[in-house]
Amino acid sequence: MIDIDVPEGRPLVRRFLAMLIIGAAVAHSLGSTLRMPSHLEVNDISRWCTVWSLVERGTYAIDDCPWQNKTQDKVYKVLPSDRDKPDAPKHFYSSKPPLLPTMIAGILYPIRKLTGVPLDAHVLQQRVERTYRKYDPVDTTTFQTVTETPEPAKWPVYIFYFKPIIVVLNVVPYLAFLILFARLLDRMVRNDWAWFAGLTAAAWGTPLTIFNTTLNNHTVAAYSAFFAVYALMKIWEDPAVLEEDEPPARLPYGAYAAAGFFGAFTACNELPAAAFGILLFLCVLIRSPKATLFAFGPAALIPCAAFLVTLYMATGGFTPFYAEFGGPSYTGYEGSYWNTPLEMDWFDKHPEPKWLYLFHMTFGHRGMFSLTPIFLLAIVPMLRSMFGKERRMKIIAWLTFVLSVGLVVFYTFKTNNYGGSSQGLRWLFWIFPFWLIFVPQGFESGQHNRAMRWVGLTCLALSIFTVGYGMRTPWSHPWILDMIEHFNLYTLTR
Repeated sequence: MIDIDVPEGRPLVRRFLAMLIIGAAVAHSLGSTLRMPSHLEVNDISRWCTVWSLVERGTYAIDDCPWQNKTQDKVYKVLPSDRDKPDAPKHFYSSKPPLLPTMIAGILYPIRKLTGVPLDAHVLQQRVERTYRKYDPVDTTTFQTVTETPEPAKWPVYIFYFKPIIVVLNVVPYLAFLILFARLLDRMVRNDWAWFAGLTAAAWGTPLTIFNTTLNNHTVAAYSAFFAVYALMKIWEDPAVLEEDEPPARLPYGAYAAAGFFGAFTACNELPAAAFGILLFLCVLIRSPKATLFAFGPAALIPCAAFLVTLYMATGGFTPFYAEFGGPSYTGYEGSYWNTPLEMDWFDKHPEPKWLYLFHMTFGHRGMFSLTPIFLLAIVPMLRSMFGKERRMKIIAWLTFVLSVGLVVFYTFKTNNYGGSSQGLRWLFWIFPFWLIFVPQGFESGQHNRAMRWVGLTCLALSIFTVGYGMRTPWSHPWILDMIEHFNLYTLTR
């Protein structure tokens, strides 16, 4: 990992607080991940079906997967490569991009072969004989005493395969993210209040903490985006910390490689992040064309090539399955959920006015600023950096602003369902680390101003409350939607 030098003499109290906050946050995330069911909702089950099919059947078709009837994120179609074949059969496929499931299958395949235990196997535990009351279904006051032995308990084996994967994909990058974020705080903030509050906000203040517990592409993309930005900040380090005669080309090539790899990997997991990859490329190209050519470019090609190869293997072409959303591949089979979508998906066929949709995306029931109000503290520091003199922060501020506006506009006009049942607008999660970089500066005035200290603490408390409310499962409605629905201010079709 590319490292930004930490100024010597980090105060001892900061060292201890960093250890406590990071250690507690990662332990909390690890415990929640291990306690959470491996199969939560249709979103993660869709990816696990592809993993099972690749490992157990060597195919991307998920027809035979024992869990495929539990997911609606699937398509039913003939692959383009088979269309010319007479009577080519249709198959079910996960609608999710295949890169991440293919990577997971590649990790699990040798373990599966070594153990010889199928991913869908169960361990049976015999149960003891017991005596209980069996009530009459008509007259509930009448019962008889029955002695019997229940069916054996079934324990799924897949948890031993899947849980380590979630830890590696989510919890380990979360640890690296917090360590590196603390190093950024050493360089960026001017007082202890902002340092402590900023690290706490990164640890518990965003829905990323909620989604660490489940298989998803959003945390993978978010942490990758942060690692890319971290490398970019190293590349654009202040001239004051460089030797006066040191040209940009002599900057560590590892930073360029890290920026290229993680920037491209972000885009492979969140396709709209391709805009980030392009802007990132332009930023490093300006700094050093030579390092961009020989380090950034080759590193970026690795995830891009893997994405295209796995996409072709899964689809027979280079168009993701989910690009056909709303078409016959989704609705053309008996019992398809998409013929009668409910709750948030109901809006796909009955869209809200765009002004209302935009409001809920920003300050409403899925609002980035209403569910995570710490980002309100980042607005002024970000605007100040956009027009400031420090080039490193200026470039990050403009990236954050341009990408945020572009994403909000894009999703306002291209979507209608807020991403379904989810603790927050999950499509925006990958840019949350960008905003977190400016949050600590929003806390700085609280060091000496009691009123601003309480404002910052209130924003932080509400953000952590959102996380706490959603920890039971990421694939559920956030507290604002539950509240306004209970007060009959908003109605979902069920």
